[in-house]
Amino acid sequence: MDEDRAERKLPIIYVRGYAGTQNEVEDTVDDPFYGFNKGATHIRVGPEGEPQFFAFESPLVRLMSDHGYCDVYEGDRLSTRQLKNIQRSIWIYRYYDQTSKTFKNQDGARLTIEAAAKGLKAFISQVRKQTGAERVILIAHSMGGLICRSLIQKIYREDDHGNALNRPGMPAADHIHKLFTYGTPHGGIHFDIGGGTLEWIRDQIGWNKSDDFGPQRMYEYLTPGAKSGDEIKDGFIANDLDGAFPSDKVFCVVGTNARDYDVAYTLSRRSVGPQSDGLVQIQHAYVRNSHRAYIHRSHSGRYGMVNSEEGYQNLQRFLFGDVKIQATLLDIQLPNEPETYYQAEVRISIRKLPSLVHEQTVGHYCPILLRENDPKNYPLFTAFLIPELSNESDKTSRYALGLRVHSFKRENGLFKFDDHLESMPRWSDWLIVDLCPAVKDGDALYSAKSSWLSKSNVPTDDIGFVVEGDSLVGYVPLPKESVPVLGAAAKIRFATYNWE
Repeated sequence: MDEDRAERKLPIIYVRGYAGTQNEVEDTVDDPFYGFNKGATHIRVGPEGEPQFFAFESPLVRLMSDHGYCDVYEGDRLSTRQLKNIQRSIWIYRYYDQTSKTFKNQDGARLTIEAAAKGLKAFISQVRKQTGAERVILIAHSMGGLICRSLIQKIYREDDHGNALNRPGMPAADHIHKLFTYGTPHGGIHFDIGGGTLEWIRDQIGWNKSDDFGPQRMYEYLTPGAKSGDEIKDGFIANDLDGAFPSDKVFCVVGTNARDYDVAYTLSRRSVGPQSDGLVQIQHAYVRNSHRAYIHRSHSGRYGMVNSEEGYQNLQRFLFGDVKIQATLLDIQLPNEPETYYQAEVRISIRKLPSLVHEQTVGHYCPILLRENDPKNYPLFTAFLIPELSNESDKTSRYALGLRVHSFKRENGLFKFDDHLESMPRWSDWLIVDLCPAVKDGDALYSAKSSWLSKSNVPTDDIGFVVEGDSLVGYVPLPKESVPVLGAAAKIRFATYNWE
């Protein structure tokens, strides 16, 4: 294992999501790892068209087997016994123990988000003291991400009396290195039916603190100095970090598979609609300006995002990758066709992986909308790479970007299907890229080759990187077949950064 990367591996704290009923609380508490040790054994379709066994052990096990992490349990207490590297340890923030009736809490009282966040603050201090680590990594599912954000945005920016600090800055960055969330309702939980009535009823009743996903409570537990009942101030945006933490150190996994959310939650997935993971709508599942990956996984269950290969591959690359790549579609010129709308699909594949790490498609209700009167710069994806996982002796990383552009015609506000062929793109292709690392004078440098699949499946064309600030930037023109749809000047900008 690369020693530099080994030194970067900090203690990981997992923070669980919402348990709706007392039975779910008890099931959670009965598991030492709060469910993060659960894997999956399902794949959609096998080679002969039948469901096929496919084992994903769990993100917890994979961090142990792939990166040398260890758990810290010994009997009924947390311990750091027999750890070869005490910082490379996995911890579970068991905040639901206080709600369980098992542990002498007969009324099952639930913590507020603020109280859970304060407990997490103390837990982080304990982990840092016990391991000697300067900072920790937080990994959270669903509501767990809101607890992390309450800690980052409110608790660390208040004094001991709950008053907002005069100069809040980013104190959380002194304690937390990175935040990774799965299916967190960063913008709250909204319903696709009822016109806001269901949200109002939920927030008025607040059953088992379900109002934590509404705007009033989110304002209270995300805003420094805010107290219960305070009026929401103008400018509050629920999924904004408010300058409390570097957005570059946040990654959000966005699920796009509402259909396979657990059968027990049929009402939920029907209420929030198909543009969701079955519980959290796609547009509310990420922090503004953060990194994100769209994966066709549900909020939880056998096809859930936490126990998925796609989720784990994004996790390990964001935490331990060496290279950050950002791709942007530039200078498009859409055809002058009245009442025609364009949508782009993006897929990202990395060599050696059995699944896509990012997938925005029309069929999954999350394409990129292309508009003639919008700015002509469209971010396509951000990916993180670990070159040492490549098969190549020179650690060349190969990845592929799939692009498809669809058009839809409307007449008098209605879709027109006279000449429409469903799922038939106006243009599509794959760009294959080889990123080659090199070291010069102690600095990591990169060169890259690319090729459109319509031309060759082996990258041969140099991407001429030039230095721009802290990145290397290069441009790849789109193939001539795209010109009738995206114009002759369209190209993709690749920015490559060193990543810690």
